[in-house]
Amino acid sequence: MKVGIDYRSALVNREGIGRAAREIVRALIDIGHGPDLCLFGWTLAPMRFTRSELGLVDSEARLSRLRFPSRWIPGLCERTERGADDFVGGCDVFHHTQPHLLPVRRAAEVATIFDCIYLRPGGFVSAAAAETMTAAARAMVARSARIIVPSRFVAREVVTHLGAEENRVHVALLGCDHVLRNEHRTVPPPRRERMALTVSRVDSRKNHVRMLRAFERLVADGLVDRWVVAGPNGHGVEAFDAAVAASPARDRVERLLHVADRDLPGLYRRASIFLFASLDEGFGLPPLEALACGTPVVAGDNSSMPEVLADAALLVDATDEDALYAAARRILSEPDLARDLQARGLERSAALTWRACAESVWQAYAAAIS
Repeated sequence: MKVGIDYRSALVNREGIGRAAREIVRALIDIGHGPDLCLFGWTLAPMRFTRSELGLVDSEARLSRLRFPSRWIPGLCERTERGADDFVGGCDVFHHTQPHLLPVRRAAEVATIFDCIYLRPGGFVSAAAAETMTAAARAMVARSARIIVPSRFVAREVVTHLGAEENRVHVALLGCDHVLRNEHRTVPPPRRERMALTVSRVDSRKNHVRMLRAFERLVADGLVDRWVVAGPNGHGVEAFDAAVAASPARDRVERLLHVADRDLPGLYRRASIFLFASLDEGFGLPPLEALACGTPVVAGDNSSMPEVLADAALLVDATDEDALYAAARRILSEPDLARDLQARGLERSAALTWRACAESVWQAYAAAIS
């Protein structure tokens, strides 16, 4: 079975869909499917990763790479009467890994839908973006023989709100073991600091303002010294910036717009607690990365979080500042609880690997052509 994969995001996007595409391909190569993979990498943007970082060195996976504007691809396909499956040399299955669908001529199509946040009325994305993303998701459902989702929560949403039949929706839980691969093995683990940490894009959905209120009370209790907020700016970041500027703990909030993969494990291991009060997640990689590094987590009890984190974190109502504060205070003031959560976290994170994800994805490919 030859599989074409839209690999564009893997080449240029460090977050979310780019991470997933890179790690799934790497894992498929590791389990022996390299000769079966044809990677479509046509994009005008320069590659942000080396072949070594992508895991393609000494691999038989074929990368079709052309510096070509993505928006011109549909027109090129129309004029040449070819599809992305033709441009990668022909394949049995073509996997759309992002909402910007490519024309496909003959291959059976598979698409990944990571979440349905654009369907929410809460303003997590702009109205224009919501309209565009909803249209793309509906096109994915209409065109695809199989739809891959990262959680049962998203599976229910795709069936309920996008009209997909249940037997076409395939759950493949993501992995988190990449964070350990990037760790400096020769450097001793850093000591825990009196530091809270959040790793995510700063936008309205991630709920940073409520986490700030909880952090202020933890500072007043003398339980933490600083809060590191690592991640780029997103939709609605202005509200968080204004809240920090007016906060009595503003000098204790440290913003990092980018953290290199090699530095993430050390950042997680220095933190005494990881705060992740997101209001809506299709999966949620950062809290799992924190668990893999032995950092206790407080997260929201909504969307996919109970499914992904299970009993390895303290889950509370993400809209309740008192609950966020109380859960964080327990972890920081009860050493036995923190140690128990660390043990549970290591066990839970070890169960979610990219190899298992890739094996599940391959099953979806086989089902698409059967």
